[in-house]
Amino acid sequence: MTGARLTRAAGALLACGALGLDGCASPGESGELFYGAGDLRGAIEAWRATDPDGHAQQIAAVEQELEARVQRYIANAQALEREGRIAEALLDYRLAFELRPDDAANLAHIQHLAREAITQRAALVEAYREVRARGDLAASMPALEKLRRLDPFEPAFQSEELRLRAVIEEERRARRARARAARLAQVESLVEAGRAAFGDEQLETALELWRRALLIDTENERIQAYIARAERQLETLEQLRAERNGGA
Repeated sequence: MTGARLTRAAGALLACGALGLDGCASPGESGELFYGAGDLRGAIEAWRATDPDGHAQQIAAVEQELEARVQRYIANAQALEREGRIAEALLDYRLAFELRPDDAANLAHIQHLAREAITQRAALVEAYREVRARGDLAASMPALEKLRRLDPFEPAFQSEELRLRAVIEEERRARRARARAARLAQVESLVEAGRAAFGDEQLETALELWRRALLIDTENERIQAYIARAERQLETLEQLRAERNGGA
């Protein structure tokens, strides 16, 4: 009997003693206590040890229930294994083995899968360290996700995921800041070029440069003021030209 089953069985039997009821669990009733505690195999063994013929119907029903539970564990484990979720698969295979400890094929597969998990873990850890060492954040998260899929119970992988997400978020903020700085530098360059053109009375060139700057920084009031001023001057010049031509 495994440690978990011993614990459940002891709990079930001690519950009777805690009530102060002498002989509250007869040999046959102890099977009921095991069953009530969720220990199907313990219940079967208790009934067989006392009166197998008298409990034949119960034994058959619980054996059927136990086998159905084993099959559910194994089916779920196989599905998890196909998805590469080895640690989770091993957990279900071991639960099935606890219920059916004479299953040599399951035991052999558990041992094989445990060795495979160690091999895969080593390879995936090395791959993750490699992409992190070269600073490839885009490849780092997928590499870490493979490790997390292999073993979601490993605290070190959970902690590393939190650290990596923080690094990625910081890099995103830094990238946005660099992009903003680059846009501002471009805007300032266009503004200064426009000011130079305006000083040389090249109003149309100044307007074109400032309008390009405004496309980048659409709410820049300083650029809007420059454009308005240049447009007024151009309008004034056009009026003067029109008056001069009319007078001629």
